[in-house]
Amino acid sequence: MAAISKAQFGTRVAEDYAIRRQQGHLFASATSAPRGDLETRSLGHPGFADLSVGERRTEPMVAVFLDLTNFTGRTFWDDQDAVVDLAHAVLTGFIEVVGSYGGFPLGLRGDGLFAGFSPGDEQFAGLMALSSCAFALDAVQTVINPWLESQGMEHVQARAGADFGPITFVRTGNRNHSEVNPLGFAANFASKCEKTAKSWEVVVGEGLAGLFPDSTDFVEHANSPKRYTRDYETRTYRFYDFRWRTTAGLLSGVTEALDGVPTSQIYASR
Repeated sequence: MAAISKAQFGTRVAEDYAIRRQQGHLFASATSAPRGDLETRSLGHPGFADLSVGERRTEPMVAVFLDLTNFTGRTFWDDQDAVVDLAHAVLTGFIEVVGSYGGFPLGLRGDGLFAGFSPGDEQFAGLMALSSCAFALDAVQTVINPWLESQGMEHVQARAGADFGPITFVRTGNRNHSEVNPLGFAANFASKCEKTAKSWEVVVGEGLAGLFPDSTDFVEHANSPKRYTRDYETRTYRFYDFRWRTTAGLLSGVTEALDGVPTSQIYASR
């Protein structure tokens, strides 16, 4: 997958939205994608697609949730088809961003995207995951929203949550209906971080922040730590606000160098 710039992200989201609005419900029965250069494939990690029902494999991974915030209100007030087309266009852009930064789009969750970045080098995978979040939020805020404003439309808002740790992929279901399901504390906590984040924030768990012990870009969240209690034992787990705007200014050239190579194939020379 080729690198993507903020201008390209904005153009592709705008084009996707415009095409769908122009053609309307024709796409509901279409057998091809809206652009001829798109190949239809299921989301997920190709390294686990061959799992049999009940089979599982575990791998360390950075779990990321990118989400459109305050979108429920939009679905209440706005035309249903317009809302769906806008969410589709932005989420399609998120999928492309994740791929550009070497990650795998694992699944859609309504108005959000769940993605994974596999080590390779753990710190590099963490950097690319955080960079994809910074790129996505920055592009929505500085490219997509001005375009929406020019069209007389309300802005969209975005946030992200992430953490690092072992993720177990298990194919759940039966021989007729099944899906590969990523499970583990890092994925669950990344989801909670995303829910904790306000619009334009990236919140991360201590597993991910711990990959960068010397960084000053992580500030412990006001509600940290999270406490877990069982059998009279309490343990804590910290989470942090990530100062993503610092990273967003350093991204020109990163995607060009990576050029869509999965982070699992990048190993640091130490």
